[in-house]
Amino acid sequence: MTRLSDGPFGPNGKKLANLSDDELREERARRRGEQPPDQPRPTLQRVKQYLANLELSQGATWLEVERAYQRLREKYSPDKHEGHPERHETAVELSESLTRAYEALKTYFGAR
Repeated sequence: MTRLSDGPFGPNGKKLANLSDDELREERARRRGEQPPDQPRPTLQRVKQYLANLELSQGATWLEVERAYQRLREKYSPDKHEGHPERHETAVELSESLTRAYEALKTYFGAR
């Protein structure tokens, strides 16, 4: 009798224990009938940078990412700097940077 974890899984018919994180994620999505994500997963170096942009350490959880994003978006909201053109422009750039980091980390964490 074979166990479910013996496979085959993924396009190459590997055992569950031999799947990479990406292969495992794709297999789970395939079994749920989901389409593969359009965005590629960010590299570990980029993930570290995105976490730093959100003022978080490497071991941050998705919940911490969401909270930091909300806190920093509120702090650097362009609406708060309407009367100062330079500050407003900087706040827009910071907000866009925060959003890019958040969206990339959403892909990395597999959040919806």
